[in-house]
Amino acid sequence: MKSVGILGLPQSGKTTLFEILMQGAGSSVPDGPSREHVGIVRVPDERVDRLSALYAPKKTTHARIQFVDSPAMRAGSARSMAKGPDLFSGVRGCDALLAVIRDFENPAVPAANGVDPERDLRELEAELILNDLVIVEKRSEKLAKEIRVGRKENAREFALLERCKSLLEAERPLRAETFDAEEQKLLRGFTLLTQKPLLVVYNQGEDHSGAPRSTAAGVKAITLKAHLEREIVALPAGERDGFRGEMGVEEDGLSLVIRACYELLGLISFFTVGPDEVRAWTIQRGDKAVDAAGEIHSDLARGFIRAEAIAWDLLLELGGHAQARDRGLLRAEGRDYEVQDGECLEIRFSR
Repeated sequence: MKSVGILGLPQSGKTTLFEILMQGAGSSVPDGPSREHVGIVRVPDERVDRLSALYAPKKTTHARIQFVDSPAMRAGSARSMAKGPDLFSGVRGCDALLAVIRDFENPAVPAANGVDPERDLRELEAELILNDLVIVEKRSEKLAKEIRVGRKENAREFALLERCKSLLEAERPLRAETFDAEEQKLLRGFTLLTQKPLLVVYNQGEDHSGAPRSTAAGVKAITLKAHLEREIVALPAGERDGFRGEMGVEEDGLSLVIRACYELLGLISFFTVGPDEVRAWTIQRGDKAVDAAGEIHSDLARGFIRAEAIAWDLLLELGGHAQARDRGLLRAEGRDYEVQDGECLEIRFSR
C-alpha cells in the first residue's frame, strides 16, 4: 500500500484536506494529540463497483492508500531537527509528499503575511531542501573523516553525497535529478524529502477559478476548493453529487487527490474477479505479468506459467469469463507482458 505525507504552512488548510479525504472515504478522522494523524482510505473506482455488480462476489476489495497528516511547517523547522526530534519523521517513509498551498482569502482566518501561493510554495520547498541538507552534511562530514585516515570503502557514497550537497546548496530539489540504480540504493536509507515526488494542492476559495501553475520534474499540481468540499462531504452521501452539480464541481475531492497521486507515482490498477472476490490491485505502470502475480502472492510469481488477460470493460460487455473464453477473447500472456491499467488477470501457475 502506497502512502502520501501531507505538508503545509500554518492556515493553509492542510488538516481540512486530511479531513476531506477521511470523510469522503467514509472514515472517521483520528482523534488525540498525536503529532501525526494517519488514515487509510479506500480508492474510489467505478470499475471495481461495476465488476462487483456483474459477479456478485462474497467480497469486494478496493485498493487502499494511506495519508499521513503532519504538523504544520514553520520557518526553521529543518534546522531545529539537528538539535531535537525529527519534525518530518511521520512523512519520511512515505512514497510521495502532498503540499497544501493557501490560495484563498478569508478574514476569519487571516494569513500573517498575506496570501501569496508562490511564495508559500518556495518557503515550503526551502524547508525540505534545508532538511535534506542537514542530513547530507552530517553523513558527508563523517565519511570525509574516514577517508582522511585511509578508510576509502565508502568513497563512492561520499562522492554522491557531495554531489547532492552541491545541488541542495543551489536550491535544486533532488527529485529533478537522475541517479543510477547503485546511487538510488545508496540514497534510499536517507529517505531524503526532496527526492520524493511532490503533489501541490492549491487550496482555493469558492469564487476562485485559477488553473494549477506550471510545475517542475517530479511535481504535479491540482486545485481544490477545500472549504466547499468539506461542506459537501458533511452532507448525506446521496445528496453530495447533486450539490456538486449545483456548485459546478466536476469531481469529488477524494477522487481528484487520489487520481493525482496515482499519476504522480506512476501507478495503475488491475483486477482479479470471481464469485469469491472482486479485487483491485495496485502496481507500477510498466510492471510485467509476473510482477502482478507477485503482488497477489509470491507463490504465483515463483510458479508463474501465464496470465489470462482481458480489459475490464470488454469483460463487462461480454458478461463474464465463460463468455469471453467461449469467444476466444481471453489472451494468454507470458511473464514479460506489460500489464495495462484496468485489465482483469487470471494467473496460471504451478504449485
